[in-house]
Amino acid sequence: MITTDALSAQRRGAIESLLTAVIAHDGISPLDEAARLALRGEGATHLLIEDGAAVTGYASLLEDGTVQGMVHPAHRRAGLGTALLAAVLERRPDAGVWAHGALPGAVALLEGRGLRQERLLLVLRRPLDAEHPLPPVPATDLPGVEVTSFEAVRDAEDWVALNAAAFASHPEQGALTREDLDERLAEPWFDPEDMVLARTPEGLAGFVWVKREETADAELPDAEIYVVATAPSAQGHGVAGHLLGTALRRLAERGVPGVELYVEGDNAPALALYERWGFAVSGRHLQLRRATEG
Repeated sequence: MITTDALSAQRRGAIESLLTAVIAHDGISPLDEAARLALRGEGATHLLIEDGAAVTGYASLLEDGTVQGMVHPAHRRAGLGTALLAAVLERRPDAGVWAHGALPGAVALLEGRGLRQERLLLVLRRPLDAEHPLPPVPATDLPGVEVTSFEAVRDAEDWVALNAAAFASHPEQGALTREDLDERLAEPWFDPEDMVLARTPEGLAGFVWVKREETADAELPDAEIYVVATAPSAQGHGVAGHLLGTALRRLAERGVPGVELYVEGDNAPALALYERWGFAVSGRHLQLRRATEG
């Protein structure tokens, strides 16, 4: 097993080939955005099992203790997943290990090593076709609201501050820095028109960020509601509903067939908002961790 904090271009390419094979077999990515971005630079420890030039097993250990991994479909049931998990837990006993898609084999492996579910992340989806019409965009009662698209020079610092306040208790989203934001703004999928902001004379009150990725297919793919945030001082004034409705209407007008989003399974207010807009559960991800003693 290879353990490294820096990947060569060859090893990065081999991991990406493994990722492609796993997605094709399982129908879901075993690595989230943070783990994929970490393949390019710093911020992760990489554990690899190699077979010649190919990588047959891989685990990503991020600085925050988040772990994600995968084994090539042709090399499963041979102990590679068990070996990767043991190595990760030896380095980081408190690791939070993701089972994206809650695939039975992955969950059984983790539970069999004493890990227990700590978080449930739900995937919600809503069609945007004529058979599923959108309701009218609700008004916000916050005085002086102006809805704009994102402008980095004007909005970036305010965005980071609002995001940190809105997600103060969230282990990943709330920790995003200006550097993290800039990294995402440089992604090929980013379009400033896909981030809708609500501004008041007092400052940024909320935003809805949509992620749309291009594909080679003639049909447009589903979009993702990437982040929804309301400033704590602006909560209860309908800001999130107003911005969400505005973003969904923009997507429908562009011919996007559907939209999905991710939400914590215990976030009752957010779930209620999305259910009112016609979203339904379409998938789930589990994070598991060793039970603490005492």
